[in-house]
Amino acid sequence: MPITRRTQLLMNPDEFRHLRSLARQKKTSVAELIRTAVREKYLAPEQPDRKAIVESILKMNLPVTDWDDVCAEVEAAHVDLS
Repeated sequence: MPITRRTQLLMNPDEFRHLRSLARQKKTSVAELIRTAVREKYLAPEQPDRKAIVESILKMNLPVTDWDDVCAEVEAAHVDLS
């Protein structure tokens, strides 16, 4: 097991009560809720902005072709391979 470090965190009493309530609902500890939040927010690899990616693809105004036409074109190009 890796060596762990201890830290102390001071919280607003209302925030702590809320976290303790969440922890009870999830059947875990407040400390585990905090560790999970830190992992997800600060230690997880950054996720790409999918919405921005889709928007940039849509701005390309790529041609749209009928699927049946594409299949027929691919099949025709590979007739000699069979």
